[in-house]
Amino acid sequence: MTKFAALLFRYLPNEAHFKAFDRFTTELNNADIIVKNAVGPLMDELNDWFDRETECIMWYRKSSLTALIADANRRLDHVLVGMSAQVNAASYSPSIAVSAAGTRLKIMLKSHDQVIKKPYLQEIGAVKAILSHLNGDMADDAKEAGILSWITEINTALNDFITLFEQREAQTLVRPAYSFPEVRRNIESVWRQIVSVVNAGAILNVSNSFQVFIDKLNPEIAYLNNEFHRVKHSIASSMILPIDEQPYTGEPCTPVPSVFYESTKGDVKLVLGKDFNVSYRNNVNAGNAKCTISGKGAYKGSKTVTFIIARAD
Repeated sequence: MTKFAALLFRYLPNEAHFKAFDRFTTELNNADIIVKNAVGPLMDELNDWFDRETECIMWYRKSSLTALIADANRRLDHVLVGMSAQVNAASYSPSIAVSAAGTRLKIMLKSHDQVIKKPYLQEIGAVKAILSHLNGDMADDAKEAGILSWITEINTALNDFITLFEQREAQTLVRPAYSFPEVRRNIESVWRQIVSVVNAGAILNVSNSFQVFIDKLNPEIAYLNNEFHRVKHSIASSMILPIDEQPYTGEPCTPVPSVFYESTKGDVKLVLGKDFNVSYRNNVNAGNAKCTISGKGAYKGSKTVTFIIARAD
């Protein structure tokens, strides 16, 4: 008798996670009635947890949109500040025409004071009003002051910002009742129960139905376990604690960084030599030194951090 294999759901990326569930559902629907009756109630419970996982994924996607919106807003603010600096410089130009254009533009921008400190919706409205002036009644001034390229950049940054903002606002979601790690743990718990029921049915040999069911799914489970269990985690996504200031000794400073990787079971502290290696640059003389952490074993990629070597007294 071949045992039903345990699927290591925790290693599967989201897409493979749901594909595995759909495949299992298909085989159960095609299985003998004895298997359906034995596994059906647990399958309903598993389905409920997968629905909760979908809620978590949608919520996290909305959260990630919030971060993207903040980044897009910073880019927009950066361009606005750059254009304002160009306008200010133009107002002090020795050219009478350029200086006059810059002064008029400064007055217009000042009428929309503190644009970058406004709430998102107010900032969008203010930037649209500024662009309306720059592309309309003040187009000649904008050309004279040499800010046409800035206007193009503002248009692009504003459109990117609005697109992300509207995507987030279109999602009417509530915070899930369970966290993503909790959902994954419950999925694995229910799956283990299913594995126990199927294996018990095969051992009791009520019919050959359980063994047929096992033989159909085991090769795919083995493939998924082998394929994704080997997926390496990125060092770039790890958390590296700040390295303490190092005393100057005249010799290379080689502090060992504390590196943590966030998993569904909590933060995992990585081990030097097993999970990562380190290399150093500019680590002899006083000043800023660099430490590069390179993934090893189950971890890939690299990340560079800076630490300080104190000046000698």
